[in-house]
Amino acid sequence: ELFAQGIHNASPRKNSPFVAINCAAFPESLLESELFGHEEGAFSGSKRGGKTGLFEAAHTGTIFLDEIGDMPFSLQTRLLRVLQEKEILRVGSNEPMHVDIRVIAATNRVLKQNVIDGNFREDLFYRLNILCINLPPLRERIDDLPIIASRLLNNAFRRLGSNLVEEKLLEFLLPYFTKYSWPGNIRELENVVERLAHYHVDRGLPNIVDIPHLRSIIPEIFDEMPPQDEKKNDTSLLKSVSKATEAMHIERVVSECGGNYNEAAKKLGISRTTLWRRLNKTM
Repeated sequence: ELFAQGIHNASPRKNSPFVAINCAAFPESLLESELFGHEEGAFSGSKRGGKTGLFEAAHTGTIFLDEIGDMPFSLQTRLLRVLQEKEILRVGSNEPMHVDIRVIAATNRVLKQNVIDGNFREDLFYRLNILCINLPPLRERIDDLPIIASRLLNNAFRRLGSNLVEEKLLEFLLPYFTKYSWPGNIRELENVVERLAHYHVDRGLPNIVDIPHLRSIIPEIFDEMPPQDEKKNDTSLLKSVSKATEAMHIERVVSECGGNYNEAAKKLGISRTTLWRRLNKTM
């Protein structure tokens, strides 16, 4: 949805409405009413005075149909008419209305296979598939993760009425975040940072890195990391990290070793004296 909003904001329609709906979130009867609207008395329980549908609300702007692959087959026919004729028909009405909209649709399904299986209209597929943009999963664009995580975490703090910032906490977690596979993509990342925000706002100490507590809050992030002695290349070695992340990496390894400097120096591949010198630089 954020990506679709970006397309809208960069277009000549940016000053017109942007409307989004998840097609998988409504049963067929409600989805039809949400999309097309209805007249008063169109069905039992219909809204007095009728209701404006989302296509109508998006007039001159953009409508984003998320999870289009889950749209009921019967509604696919009505959507095709909207795309072909630029007209909508409210439920219970005989008077079509003209609409000028850009339609952006998204799916995690393979629609060509849905067409073969008879679950998606072939004509609608070709009508929608004018410009196809593949948005890679988070694990395939891991370089985007730091800035996304930072924004999500700081936004979570703001929603909780806190003036805390992520800084040191996120710096510590990024090596773990970048090695995690993120099967739930951005939504999973948002879920993780929301948990972190709630925990640290309650404690009021966002810059305190407490590994046992972090493991209890976001266990999936730590549980997926293989033990150090099972790695072919020991990434705890100081030579394996850049100068920019050296101080953060040293602190993380020392913390993982429970403050045992001998063990930390061994893992980092440096002497205890060198470890002390590097630590003093970071203080």
